Amino acid sequence: MQERIPDSDYQQLQYFISESDWDAQGVMMEVARRTQASLSGQRGEQGLILEESGWEKSGKKSAGVARQYIGQVGKVANGQVGVFAALTRGGLVGLAGARLYLPQEWTNDALRCMEAGVPLSAQQYQTKPQLAAEILAQLSQQGVTADWVGGDALYGNSPVLRQALIEVQQAFVMDVTPEMKAYLIDPSPLLADKGRMNKKLNDSRNTIRPIALAGMASIVSAARWQQVTHRQGTKGPLVRQAALVKIWLWKPDRPKPPEQLWLLISREMDGTEVKFSLCYQPSGQVDLPVVLTRQMQRYFVERAFQEAKEQLGMHRSGAPSVPGSIL
Repeated sequence: MQERIPDSDYQQLQYFISESDWDAQGVMMEVARRTQASLSGQRGEQGLILEESGWEKSGKKSAGVARQYIGQVGKVANGQVGVFAALTRGGLVGLAGARLYLPQEWTNDALRCMEAGVPLSAQQYQTKPQLAAEILAQLSQQGVTADWVGGDALYGNSPVLRQALIEVQQAFVMDVTPEMKAYLIDPSPLLADKGRMNKKLNDSRNTIRPIALAGMASIVSAARWQQVTHRQGTKGPLVRQAALVKIWLWKPDRPKPPEQLWLLISREMDGTEVKFSLCYQPSGQVDLPVVLTRQMQRYFVERAFQEAKEQLGMHRSGAPSVPGSIL
């Protein structure tokens, strides 16, 4: 930075980043607003995609550093992990929000947090989906909106995050793991009444049972699969087979009504790389080409992380020192 900024001083820059009192969240919100303004002139929908990213970090002093899964190296390693939000439209993408993830070994150690400069407000343990919900709420308060929200299975598997999005009628297309189980018919009529959900299905004939998503692709009829172009690649159109299935999510240990959602199943034309995503649209009407395009937009977020780490040094000594800072 000192080499590129005219009339700058290394020590002053180092002090500004590491010691001075500046509002990291304020900077990110300004970046988010400018990114949204820049994308508004482009064609297509605007998405807001949730994603985590990690980087290796030596030692034990930096806030949030711990042995945890680091996607950059594909294994558990010593490092930091952040939860990020990215605005995307077409093939353009820009990071718009972030929170540093603090493992419980940090939030359970007030002295360690204090020595690393972690604010008291950030010392309560939060899961990554909870951090993502915070980012979404803050962006919304700042007028940064999206046609839909996306995310990988870490976020799609979170019933709390899904419900939060449904409550504000925010459309989403979020990946889920193939091990997740769902019902193909509404289990509500088969539940014991008395005004509340019971833990057991009132189904003496065993006519309904949840099915793992991995097994649903094989039971979808051939007529329901469509061949859809989701974007143009460098070598021509990119095409996948896709199908939509109406499903209900419910678990006996959750005393809430079943979630009615759409399941998007997509795969390469040769049947490989099968992806599962939960889809919600406030109107209830889901368009297959639209949700498939949304499902595949995470590609551009991965590119954003790659460029940030290679060109801007996001994974180097400038990793977050306090929750919320990515500079």
